[in-house]
Amino acid sequence: MNTLDNPRSAQLATDATTPSSVLLVTPLWSRNGGVSTHVQASAAALAQHGLAVHVLAAEIDRDGAAPGVSVHHSPELLSSHIAMDVRLGAAISSPPDLVHLHQVDDPDLVAALRERAPVVISAHGYTACTSGVYYFHPGQECTRSHGLACLPNLTLRGCWHSRDPRPLPKAYRRATRGLEALRQADLAVAYSSAVERHLAANGITRRRVLPLFSTMQAKSASLEATRRRVVFAGRIVAAKGVDTLIRAARDVDGEFVLCGDGWQLPAMRRLAGRLGVQARIDFRGWLAAEELAQELADASIVVVPSRWPEPFGLVGIEAMAAGRPVVASATGGIGDWLQNGISGLSVPPGDAAALARALNELLDDPERQRAMGAAGREIVAARFSAEHHVAALLEGYRVALGNWSAARETLGGRTR
Repeated sequence: MNTLDNPRSAQLATDATTPSSVLLVTPLWSRNGGVSTHVQASAAALAQHGLAVHVLAAEIDRDGAAPGVSVHHSPELLSSHIAMDVRLGAAISSPPDLVHLHQVDDPDLVAALRERAPVVISAHGYTACTSGVYYFHPGQECTRSHGLACLPNLTLRGCWHSRDPRPLPKAYRRATRGLEALRQADLAVAYSSAVERHLAANGITRRRVLPLFSTMQAKSASLEATRRRVVFAGRIVAAKGVDTLIRAARDVDGEFVLCGDGWQLPAMRRLAGRLGVQARIDFRGWLAAEELAQELADASIVVVPSRWPEPFGLVGIEAMAAGRPVVASATGGIGDWLQNGISGLSVPPGDAAALARALNELLDDPERQRAMGAAGREIVAARFSAEHHVAALLEGYRVALGNWSAARETLGGRTR
């Protein structure tokens, strides 16, 4: 779904030219993490398309060079008490045609940048949700807007998802400021229907859904096809449903490879021991991109057992690009890429028995695994390629330019 301000904004967006330069603003320029990896890949794709791409980051991985991309370092970028010209530094000395923010939800920064150029904000998650995970129980996605009414739900209905209430006031203020930033932006970008619903619930009218793309170079399998191998890749935290996967492992004849790190890793090791499945579960920890690509290629099935409504679930299309079927929770943005019965199987989130049945169903049928893997690869090529991403992103930039021009015309050249 694409939603614009009004017909006048839509007309201006249609007439606006494509930007020739863009400034991407992000906390971290690195391949360590899903969002930062996406920013690097998106920047490289835009540069390859011919745009002058600059990046402003608070922290830089010196090994993260991308052809055609100029990277500016501002350690004070996220310091709200520092003067704005210091935070922005030389990156804004020659204003770009457009600024695109990733995980920088600062309304003061947005206001300052909009004096110079249109601002696009990517909502990589549930920005306006205090807890950040936007659900009450597995399969029960929140549909509420951010506000004071959230407070009793956070404390009484359990959607804070923590026994420690001390960070709650700070988290609530952060969500409030994030929502303010989104409302100021000339366009808010979602990468799934789930996040788009979140934006809509919070009154963000200038919004658009764009496709993500696989940022990992797919590899060929190096293991024999007869192995029954289930691979998980992600953070080892409660929302990712690793405990559900370990409980399901009791009823599945196969080996399990868990790639990732997180605060729940020690507890998940203990759970595997208590349930007597530790011999069949290999906790691999965090892996570099090439290592993870090989693990996905060597899987019989890739599993995404999330409890929370995944904002997208990038590992799903990474697996499909490698020709592997996916078994995943029917929640959040997963349905945007997983076609149940075609490229994999959907299961109710948090249901270990249903997950075990789905895994056994596919592990027992190698031919169906191959057919689903081939279908998944076709889906990725048709809908989630870098080319599709850039084309949709440039159209979004044209929309933002039109919205910004309309706002400046209405306010006599000012944007705030």
